[in-house]
Amino acid sequence: MRLKVFFWTILCSSLTFILSLKILKTFSFMKFSPTGWTKKYHVFSDSHILVKWFILWILILAIAGILFTLAELLKKVRTDFMSLVIAVIIVWGIEWSVQKTIYIHKFSIPLAVVIAIHLLWILETASYHARIRSLVSRNKLSNSSNVLK
Repeated sequence: MRLKVFFWTILCSSLTFILSLKILKTFSFMKFSPTGWTKKYHVFSDSHILVKWFILWILILAIAGILFTLAELLKKVRTDFMSLVIAVIIVWGIEWSVQKTIYIHKFSIPLAVVIAIHLLWILETASYHARIRSLVSRNKLSNSSNVLK
């Protein structure tokens, strides 16, 4: 059960996040390209755009997996507050790397909202299933087969 929830949560979240990034870029809610890192780091800069998006999806899939695992370990932490804090830090880091200054002139609120929603999705699902798993294991009787006889 845990592996199935882990797989489907990170898969669906990463796919909808990539779709959300594409929508934000299409309607000019972001001033930078999500695949602009290929030119900056000179990695896959000659590749087709679909290859760049696929590599970005794999990277987001790995990050979502790490966040899901950490959220299972930190099941007592408030996920709504943590998703907002992590989203602001991520957007600040992205804007800092694009603008090359510590003073952020333009903060992409739609990007922060999309990141916060997906972080809340991942963190809340992981902490919920970790709590349920601990409740199920706690409520079992030590020798339940002998009690029924």
